[in-house]
Amino acid sequence: MKRAPKRLSFSFCAKEEFLWNVKTINTTALLLQLKQIKDLETRLRERKKELEAQVFSTIQRPDRGQALQVELSDFTAKLAWSTEAKISQADARIIVSKYPDIATQVFSVSYKPKISTISRLRMLQPDLPALSELSEYLTVEEKQSIVFVEVTPDAAGNDK
Repeated sequence: MKRAPKRLSFSFCAKEEFLWNVKTINTTALLLQLKQIKDLETRLRERKKELEAQVFSTIQRPDRGQALQVELSDFTAKLAWSTEAKISQADARIIVSKYPDIATQVFSVSYKPKISTISRLRMLQPDLPALSELSEYLTVEEKQSIVFVEVTPDAAGNDK
């Protein structure tokens, strides 16, 4: 004897509507909290940039690009300076087409300028036409960064 398939019936009740509204309210509240967090992150990022600028304006950059360590009781702050060179792809192609022998030395495969090689060539061959033209296209900027290293109790006291 075959049984007839059970029929599923859906009924809408006040309890289901209430649960749906609670979920909607919770989702809305969560989205509002996430938006507040995002706004706070933005403000903190801006404040961080301001404070870093103040720190770097009060400290003189060490010679030869060395990092500077500031040791405090709970942590060590490592302040670092680096120089970065940039060039557009189109400008890099111009240099590569005019000076292919020099271009292989001063550019990486992705046309990123190798600042150390360029500096070395400037010292060794200051009158090189390729370097003069390259400097017209290069944008050089100094980057600054701060890294915090927590001091562990063992490392701080060395008590043994």
